[in-house]
Amino acid sequence: MNVMKPLAVAVLAAISSTTWAAGSTASTNQTGEGNTANTVQSNVNDSSATVDQTGDFNTADVSQTNSINMMTADIDTTGNDNNASITQDDSWFSTATIEQVGNANTGTITQVLTSDVTTASIQQIGGSENSEATIEQNNADASDASIVQDSAFDADATITQTGDFHQASITQNNLINSVATINQSNVGNTATILQDDSWNATATIDQSGQNNTADISQVAISDFATASITQTGDNNDGVITQDSAWSADAVVVQSGMNGDVDVIQNDSHFSYAEVNQGGADNVALVDQGLGNRNDAYVNQGGNMNSAEVDQSGSDNLATVDQVGSENTAIAHSHGGNGVIDIDQSNSFNMANVEQTAPAEYGIATITQTGADNGAFITQSGIGASGNENFATILQEGMLDTASIMQAGGGGNNAFIHQN
Repeated sequence: MNVMKPLAVAVLAAISSTTWAAGSTASTNQTGEGNTANTVQSNVNDSSATVDQTGDFNTADVSQTNSINMMTADIDTTGNDNNASITQDDSWFSTATIEQVGNANTGTITQVLTSDVTTASIQQIGGSENSEATIEQNNADASDASIVQDSAFDADATITQTGDFHQASITQNNLINSVATINQSNVGNTATILQDDSWNATATIDQSGQNNTADISQVAISDFATASITQTGDNNDGVITQDSAWSADAVVVQSGMNGDVDVIQNDSHFSYAEVNQGGADNVALVDQGLGNRNDAYVNQGGNMNSAEVDQSGSDNLATVDQVGSENTAIAHSHGGNGVIDIDQSNSFNMANVEQTAPAEYGIATITQTGADNGAFITQSGIGASGNENFATILQEGMLDTASIMQAGGGGNNAFIHQN
């Protein structure tokens, strides 16, 4: 007696070892559970492969290799526990698209070798619980990669790109315990990560090269969110914005020239922001508002740097270290018990500290070495015994200017030393 097995296998292959076939089309449509669709196109120019699967525990694999013209691959799955994979090797002007509706799905796109001017897109929607999306573009110049996971629970998204002139984007909405990672190497890269209502989310962008741009936004109730941007090269731009992200952590490290960093954490309690830039003409802005116990560190090495730190809330700490000429540092603390320390080296520096919490007190220290520097401290805390305001300015050089204004009451301490 013959028994029908639950596994249905469909294999479509267009293979030529000595000639180039053109204009070929491969299409597979499967319904049910436990199906496998395998499509292989080699030495086929200007061809397309399409796989549609409806059901659970299905597997779809498309492989396209060795093409000098456009190749297109598309996999659509509806159901749970499905696996979709597209590989394009040595295929120029190629497009790979995976769309999955359901939970516990896996989507993988690999574009390698000389897969130039390629596009890769993965969409996991309609639940996407415990789903995983991965895009790898290796030695693929001028390529785009995009991952969208909507209403996904405990989903992972990873994009890795090597080559020039890449663009990468990851969007995760309404996620818990989500992870988003983008790695890009070489010049002209662009990366964007957005996680909305994603609890315990982690977003990491690592770019190495020139002319890079990175943007991370974790908004709404992004509890325990962590955002990190690392860029090495010239003309880098990094922006991290975490809104209503409790216990949020943001770290931006840029090494090179003409870098720009903007970190804003709104309503983010127990926040921590650190910015490190190496090079000349760098600008760093850190804004932590309406959050308690915020920490901000800004370290810039090079010439003509500008750093501004604005913090609102209690128990804030801001530290700015700048090495180079014509640096400008401005730090504002609108909460109480704030501590600000600014160190500047060389000449033509300017530091301005304002601590304006009327019912609290502040501690501010400015240290400047070189000539033609200016230091200004304004404190308006209550300044009572045991909770005094402390203002210290240390300047070593010629033609320096120092000013301290304390208007918070009694028990204040002001010290200016010029040598």
